[in-house]
Amino acid sequence: MSAGCWQRRYDALARLLPELGRMARPTLCGFSVCVDVYLRLEQADALLDAPAGTAAATLARELVGRAGRGVGGELHIDWPDGPAWLDARLPGRLGLGGTAAQAAQALAMLGAPSLLSLSDRSPRQRGLIDPAVKVATATGMTSIALVESTEGHKAPHYIFEFTAGTCVGEVVPPRSSRTIVRFGDDPLEIDPWFPQASLALAPAAGAGILSGFNEVPAAELESSLETAAGIARAWREAGLEWVHLELGDSPSVGWMGRVLTVLGAEATSLGLSLSELDQLVPDGRPVADRLRALAERLGLARATAHADHWAASVTTADPDRELMALMAGCLLAATRAEHGGLTVPEGCPPGAVFGETPLPPIARHGRWSTLCCPSPHLARPAATIGLGDTFLAGSLLVLGQARSPVPSPSLPPVPEVCP
Repeated sequence: MSAGCWQRRYDALARLLPELGRMARPTLCGFSVCVDVYLRLEQADALLDAPAGTAAATLARELVGRAGRGVGGELHIDWPDGPAWLDARLPGRLGLGGTAAQAAQALAMLGAPSLLSLSDRSPRQRGLIDPAVKVATATGMTSIALVESTEGHKAPHYIFEFTAGTCVGEVVPPRSSRTIVRFGDDPLEIDPWFPQASLALAPAAGAGILSGFNEVPAAELESSLETAAGIARAWREAGLEWVHLELGDSPSVGWMGRVLTVLGAEATSLGLSLSELDQLVPDGRPVADRLRALAERLGLARATAHADHWAASVTTADPDRELMALMAGCLLAATRAEHGGLTVPEGCPPGAVFGETPLPPIARHGRWSTLCCPSPHLARPAATIGLGDTFLAGSLLVLGQARSPVPSPSLPPVPEVCP
């Protein structure tokens, strides 16, 4: 299809999103929530000019090297004084972090309900979460704004953004992205009441999210996976169709493999970036073949990968709904990139371009359907933070719609839009 055709489809989808939000069933969001500090790498002079041989200089060298290659991802640094050093020297602003929290926040923006697993209920953390997001308590579910605060909080994550064409020290990034810097590990955000409350919601929910396993302490990985697997298994047994595992930038391929081995048995859906797919299945086969191989090995109903210019899925479910889910994720993420924060789309972002995709929009392979769409790409986005999590929220918003008796809004079939 032509770029103009995709733009018209995205414009039409933007008009449907508010209705999809009103019709949405609850999404169960676990298990990653944190506070982020947003920083611009090209403005981090104190870090970039740090004396050689210091921990700050080591961090700066790694960040600049990644920016020069156009590579983001996550970075764990063993520097106990790092947070205090950065807070004292760099101008940053607080934001909400964590896949589960970002997804819940994006859904709330569209009027879609969610239940968030949250153990850190400090004023700083609570203040970043939309009041429409629900959390569990000993007496039921309520708005995050109404729960009692707890003392203490985790160390924040520091996110250094860089933009294609904007100098960082002596390098010019070829691609816009961000690097997340953590100075410690984060246990899963599982509060005492979430398992029971989410299980009660599961029969009527649209989807559940499993995330945060890339950040747990190594000594807690097995117990964290066992706990999450038990919750996911209970959701499935209660009738929840979509249990989505979001992989995340993990410490090693072996780490990712262990997460997939344990949680793949309980999930029905998998999400990962193209770089993560390349690490897991580095054999050079087409994207669809590798996604299908992963899905078949793990017994999943769908697997999806997202890249800068496109998103693709393989699924055994409704292909039209799946393509719409990919587009909803891409549209929400592109709109966030355009505005620098969560914003309800009014249409395809002005100036967005549509690149080549590695696959046709819809193809069949036995019982599998392969779907692919170009994303509205912005070479110089206002921000790159949270785009993958926002993509996830848009996808699950569509996938989690009730099949009956209320019909979900849909786009016309591809051939009818662009013959």
